[in-house]
Amino acid sequence: MTGHFQYWTEGLTFIGLMLFIVGVPCVAVALLGTKLIDHIGQYPSKSAKLQMGICVQLLVVEIFSFLMLAGFFKIFSD
Repeated sequence: MTGHFQYWTEGLTFIGLMLFIVGVPCVAVALLGTKLIDHIGQYPSKSAKLQMGICVQLLVVEIFSFLMLAGFFKIFSD
């Protein structure tokens, strides 16, 4: 038994996909959060309207993230 790991390509692909699936929504949420903070700082009286607009965008990011994770699970579960 040599003990050498022979699945480097598969392992690195798995890690890369997981980083993409987790990283893209994290970056999107960070960008939306900074955008919200900037707009609330400029227009504090419109806070509720701005929060609802960002809430809809966050919902889209959440659905996209869930679909990517579900697809990832479907591909690697077989």
